[in-house]
Amino acid sequence: MKHKQYISLIFFLFVAFFSAYSQDSGDFIKANKAFKNYEYGKAEQIFKKAYERSNDRAEKNEISFKLAQCYFYLGNYKKAESNFRRTIKMRYKNPMIHFYLAECYKALEKFDKAEEEYMIFMEKDPSNDVGLIALESLNLSRDWILEGSKYRVVNAGNVLNSNADDFSPYFGDKKETVLYFSSSREGVLGKSVNQKTGQLFSDIFRIEKPNDKKKRNNKSRSSKKNITPPLWNGDVLTNTDYGLKDIVNFKNSEEGVITLSKRGNRMLFTRAVFKKHKYQGRRIYSAGLRGGKWCDVVMEVIPIDTLVDVHGPSFGADEKTLFFSAEIDGGYGGTDIYMTQYDRRKKSWGEPVNLGSSINSEGNEGFPYYSVSTNNLYFSSDGRVGMGGLDIYVATSNMDKYSFNMAENLQYPINTCYDDFGIMFEKSSTDLEPELKGYFSSNRVGSKWKSKGNTDIYYFDKQQIFFELNGQVIDVADGTPLSGVTVELIGPSSSKVANTDGFGNFSFDELNFKEDEDYRLVVNKEWFFQQVDTTITTKNIPKRDCTYIEEGDRQGNLLYEIYRGPIEMKTMRRPLVLKSVLFDLGKSNLRLEGKEELDSLASLLTKDWPNVVIELRSHTDLRGSDTLNTRLSLDRAQSCVDYLVAQGVSVDRLIAVGMADTEPVIIEDALEGLPLGVIDLKYINTLSSKRLREKAHQRNRRTDFKILSNDVKTWIKDNPGFMNQPVIKDASIDKDGVITPNTKGNFIGEY
Repeated sequence: MKHKQYISLIFFLFVAFFSAYSQDSGDFIKANKAFKNYEYGKAEQIFKKAYERSNDRAEKNEISFKLAQCYFYLGNYKKAESNFRRTIKMRYKNPMIHFYLAECYKALEKFDKAEEEYMIFMEKDPSNDVGLIALESLNLSRDWILEGSKYRVVNAGNVLNSNADDFSPYFGDKKETVLYFSSSREGVLGKSVNQKTGQLFSDIFRIEKPNDKKKRNNKSRSSKKNITPPLWNGDVLTNTDYGLKDIVNFKNSEEGVITLSKRGNRMLFTRAVFKKHKYQGRRIYSAGLRGGKWCDVVMEVIPIDTLVDVHGPSFGADEKTLFFSAEIDGGYGGTDIYMTQYDRRKKSWGEPVNLGSSINSEGNEGFPYYSVSTNNLYFSSDGRVGMGGLDIYVATSNMDKYSFNMAENLQYPINTCYDDFGIMFEKSSTDLEPELKGYFSSNRVGSKWKSKGNTDIYYFDKQQIFFELNGQVIDVADGTPLSGVTVELIGPSSSKVANTDGFGNFSFDELNFKEDEDYRLVVNKEWFFQQVDTTITTKNIPKRDCTYIEEGDRQGNLLYEIYRGPIEMKTMRRPLVLKSVLFDLGKSNLRLEGKEELDSLASLLTKDWPNVVIELRSHTDLRGSDTLNTRLSLDRAQSCVDYLVAQGVSVDRLIAVGMADTEPVIIEDALEGLPLGVIDLKYINTLSSKRLREKAHQRNRRTDFKILSNDVKTWIKDNPGFMNQPVIKDASIDKDGVITPNTKGNFIGEY
């Protein structure tokens, strides 16, 4: 974003007024008047003469600075840089000269030099905040160029572009074989010169694709370095046929920036009329297509003050809605984008509605383009922090097709530090990716862009990112791969299932993904706990993290590979510790934190595992008699069962087992200062403090659970009368979790 005082060149090319030719004497006076009227093309020529003739040092300094500014606003940053540097050597004192020089360096992508000049400017004029804004823009430009983009841009070629201004293309038919655009090239009807740029008044031109089927069907081929734009035939380039001459294009006016109806039978365009070199205002006109020729041109009456310029039309989806740009009192700054709707009964356009702060800023917005395929609004702005000059933005549709979210910068290389505007899209072969290719206009220069003139039309495509997901599933206990695991990939609108092979591997190819979506993996295997991964996304994938697809149908696009693994699964056959279900010494009362964890288990059993039968196993520490510990551990297990039953879990699915002190904890990871090892009496006796010994005893006083069956009905059938089974007070447990009584215990009912 530039300071409001310094408005983008191209925007004024189609927006600002054009003054009458000055008749004042004196080159310096003439040049200054032209400069104040934004007639930089005219001012440049006069300032050059004035510089050569002037002998006054102060005046020569001022002329040199103004001449450099003319080059700057004309978009010739290389000449502007040279002239600003010369003016600095002449000891010109205005701090803004360093700001302008920095802007030139930035446009030429000499970012380090630009930063130096911005810093000098801020040191010389610390009260002007434009330097901080410019630095922010500079850093954005650096970052966006460095991180790369999915868009690829190439000059649209010698037919569409000339050494003059060529801009704002728009398709003229459903098949997209006809293209209209605006140009100031040789051959325009009028010979009047735009005093802002020194170029001829622009006309609307029409061009067709070749009739030769082989050429017409020649698809654009992508390579790693470039793309090839569609082929247009220069032999049918015209601004005079099809009713364009003296119907749409006039000698004494400028025509440009158009929109057409879906059928291509109605055109809206901007026209600025001049009479005797005097500017008469800029308005939107319409023309109808009849018999293959344009006719019935009328000015569209929009209820706005007649002194206000109206420009840049774009149809909405219903073609009864019109977007345009104008500087109306009560707006946000310079020119804003407005919307008006056609009243069929009154046969007129309604009161314009400002699109608000999500679109408009304190600067200038223009060149709206409404995308019928997505309901998104594209436009250009110099009032936001971006790469500089006019940047192209997109405001996505917010449910209502004419309500929009906050605008986002399309970044590099659609945008550069020059002026970028007038974007449009080709139709896509798929509704899933509707805005992949198109055209826009830019006055960028440099060998990489192969620019033909001041403003050219550029072709772009968007590289698609394709995604592949690979992974592996293992048993957490020993790291062995698990085969036959069901892995479900769930997206916003669909789900796909894969199964692991003998090595535990699974994969999903690109057909299972779309860009800008979140996914989750749900991993299941019988007798193993479900695993869920919610971290898989195809949003905001940096281009630098992708690989280039060298061949095949998707050659020229990008591949992003996702790997998940090893995904560790725990078997249900092994006991799982309820870490918060701990007990005080000699007590079986549940603590608050224990209840909270049992709440989670109850939710799991009632919602996710409605048919699972589990065994609640409580343990004591090593103190106390076997009889006491057996009774205490069973009481603790039963208190857990009772709590779960109170939370809605069927008692038929819960088995309480008192383990006493038969399974001391094995510490495999050092925690709370406790060393590794089995917490038996020998281990505890080696601990150096009472505090550590109490921690060790507390670790043994815990509760875990083990899944016995995932089918409660089958389990009850296979275990008749389990409620009358004796409680085991003294038992041993094998590696499979089977308890073998050593002595006859009491019945559960006795407790």
